[in-house]
Amino acid sequence: MSILEETIKATKNARLEIKTTDFAKEYIKKAALISGLDMTSFIMASAFEKAEAVMENYRKIEVSERAFSRLQEILNEDETATPTNALLNLMRGNHENRRDSNM
Repeated sequence: MSILEETIKATKNARLEIKTTDFAKEYIKKAALISGLDMTSFIMASAFEKAEAVMENYRKIEVSERAFSRLQEILNEDETATPTNALLNLMRGNHENRRDSNM
């Protein structure tokens, strides 16, 4: 069972209040009905899916920033270290699958 399914089926003990227009409410109500869900489940499923996407994107950015910082630390530790052609190509955005002669 996915986290989303567990969240929708779990006992509800927290309240989330939102204000909207009559049009938006009716539109969402119709979409929920078509989906076979009640409005609360439909709204929570939609919001949860968006939240998961935002969190995943944030996690990727966070890891990338940490990885980049660590790479800088490693490169700065050895002043004689020179990057390989493959690394230079990668940093320039050239992601071709060519073997580097320095590897």
